Amino acid sequence: MTNPPMGRRVNRIDELRRDIPPTHDLWPAISAAIEADKAAASPVASRRRSAWLPAAGMAAAVGLVAIGVLIGRITPPAVTPPIAQTPASASPEMMPAAYLKQRDSLFAEVQAKLSAMPEIERKKVAASLATLRSSIEEIEKALGHDPANALLQELFVSSCQEEMRALTAVRDSGGQET
Repeated sequence: MTNPPMGRRVNRIDELRRDIPPTHDLWPAISAAIEADKAAASPVASRRRSAWLPAAGMAAAVGLVAIGVLIGRITPPAVTPPIAQTPASASPEMMPAAYLKQRDSLFAEVQAKLSAMPEIERKKVAASLATLRSSIEEIEKALGHDPANALLQELFVSSCQEEMRALTAVRDSGGQET
């Protein structure tokens, strides 16, 4: 193929000249930039930089631990009240006397009702009541550690109410059978 003369109109792409030199060659600058990046990322430079990283990390960790210890020594420990050793059912400071009296009378009625229930139902009801009682005792112990915790107080009240509802439901169950 021959190249068309200058000034002649080109109708097809294969008629274009193939040996047109660029007006400005960018390759020498690109090559120099690549070589500079390689020199900066040489193993010696990266070893120097990476040798300080573990030491700096350890220094930061030791510094944070030291600050934590100092803060712990400066701040006085919170005084925790002693845990109530009495069971929840006999705890007058947590439950009013009227509640305890009503709960005990309901419990006595429920015991009579439970003895008349079939074995399977009796076990289910007894397990539910035991779970409620256990939950109330655990919440009361937690309140002994943190008596100002509003969430625990609310949970304690709602659990006691749920226990009363369950006792009332068992007491009133089966009344319509006769």
